[in-house]
Amino acid sequence: MKILALIPSRGGSKRLPGKNIKKLEGKPLIAHSIETCLKSSQIDRVIVSTDDIEIANIAKEYGAEVLFMRPEYLSGDKVGDRDVMLHLIDWLNENENYKFDNLVYIRPTTPFKTVFMIEEAIEKLSDISYSSIRSVTKSEGVFHPYWMFKQNNGILKTFIDDLKIEEFYQSQLLPDCYRLNGVVDVSRVETIINNKNIYGDSIGYIEIDEKRAIDIDTEFDFLLCKFMIEKGLI
Repeated sequence: MKILALIPSRGGSKRLPGKNIKKLEGKPLIAHSIETCLKSSQIDRVIVSTDDIEIANIAKEYGAEVLFMRPEYLSGDKVGDRDVMLHLIDWLNENENYKFDNLVYIRPTTPFKTVFMIEEAIEKLSDISYSSIRSVTKSEGVFHPYWMFKQNNGILKTFIDDLKIEEFYQSQLLPDCYRLNGVVDVSRVETIINNKNIYGDSIGYIEIDEKRAIDIDTEFDFLLCKFMIEKGLI
């Protein structure tokens, strides 16, 4: 069983420029994910896919492989995860005759992941009934979709059509609900190749608490992470 970790890291970030190499706790943001992956005894290779020379050099410095610079068609902000994965799978097959079984997809913007989380997801995928494993966080209270609304011509309607919201007047009455957090995803290579999505039809999950699942997308997110580190909250 060969398992690879892929860390995607574009150079262009509109909301927080240079976020993937912005210093957090004295090291570039991407370094936190690289180092965590390298600590796992279950991951055979840690590869960074990037279109940015500075990110590539930093990734190598912290121990990741950078096999190529992304082609232009993979450099836009609308590029899908599956395209990035397929490019790596094809590149390794064509250039190294290298095939592997499972791909661990690690976004560098979630710095508080742990080796345990990664290996829990890998281990769970050893159950052949799953096509992939995704990390999730429970959505509770005002963040539950039963308590959310959409607008139509300025009028709020329940986000879920025909929901009798009056039946869920207390948070304790809400059914369990989970949101994807992007901390760690593990997919079978055959799932990625044979489906239009990268997760298939039988998705398992691991649950991660909210503070470990923070995703840095804005300056506020970044400052929140710094605050949590400084106050020993993580």
